[in-house]
Amino acid sequence: MWRPPAKPLLAALLALAPTLTACQPQGGHHADAAPVIRPVRTITVEPVTFRMGGSATGTIEARADADLGFRIAGKLIERKVDVGSLVKAGDVLGRLDDQDQRNALRTAEANLASAKADQVQARNEESRKRELLANGNAPQAQYDAALLAMRTADAKVVATQAALQSARDRVGYTELRADRDGVVTTIGAEPGQVVEAGQMVVRVAQPEEREAVFNVAETGIRAAPKDPVIDVSLAGAPDIVAVGRVREISPQADPVTRTHTVRIALDNPPDALRLGATVIGRLKQPPAPVVELPGTALFEEGGRSFVWLVDPKAQAVRRQPVVIRPRDGDGPVIVTEGLTRGDVVVTAGVHSLSEGQRVRFNQKIETAAAP
Repeated sequence: MWRPPAKPLLAALLALAPTLTACQPQGGHHADAAPVIRPVRTITVEPVTFRMGGSATGTIEARADADLGFRIAGKLIERKVDVGSLVKAGDVLGRLDDQDQRNALRTAEANLASAKADQVQARNEESRKRELLANGNAPQAQYDAALLAMRTADAKVVATQAALQSARDRVGYTELRADRDGVVTTIGAEPGQVVEAGQMVVRVAQPEEREAVFNVAETGIRAAPKDPVIDVSLAGAPDIVAVGRVREISPQADPVTRTHTVRIALDNPPDALRLGATVIGRLKQPPAPVVELPGTALFEEGGRSFVWLVDPKAQAVRRQPVVIRPRDGDGPVIVTEGLTRGDVVVTAGVHSLSEGQRVRFNQKIETAAAP
């Protein structure tokens, strides 16, 4: 097969090289890449002051109460108190049918008397055998048997004494007595009813320490100020007022109403604020302004919380540390420190931004939602 000579072909390619080079665009070096401008969504900060809907309605309850019940099961034959009754420590509140317990007590007393008689006989026998042994008129085995019988009789007396005391205690358990001064707030059993050991028969509260109890919405709990002072007034008599502070907030919301139980410890409440009274609670002083942001606006580094603020003129972002309230799951973020009115906060794509990065955002900025 015929092939063209290699040298003429190589020469032709070398001749075309300058022409191909001339076709290249001028300035062959790649220009520096333009900075990335990321589109973001933003809102503008508008701090608001949280108020508990102006007021909240609750009731007066005792800080400490106790459910009292019998230590044994039985039939309730008498209840001496009703709701509202004032009781003193040691007062009898109710009685059970004690026939079985008294029968057991008489049996225990008879057993003790029998054991003591056996003890006297065993001791006399041991004394006689000891004298006979000393005179050489009785073998050692007989004395040992008498000594063992005496010690057995002594132990039986101790056991029957303990059984007698237990029977006496069970007779005492048929009476329910108050263990503290207080007022009866709840009744759990009626005469004629058979109650179990430990079942609540009477609930006694200590009226000296009273507190106001309110049910507050979840949003109110999130936005509430730290250590608020609450004015608690009697419904229908607003001139009867007590001042208190939050003592306890239930960590879990009611599954039906989605409200939290807030207990307000009252400072020297007047006597008119009785247990069960309906009261109205109001914030004594306005709380500090707060800001509510979407959860997507927040990111954390090194155990601290941050948001991205946008400079509308430079259209660039900067990192801003903030202080937030404890969050419930993925809900909104309540910011208490670090933001001022008019700040523009990035609400989406915060993890793809860096300090000083330029961004593009809608000039119609949304306003941060109020709690």
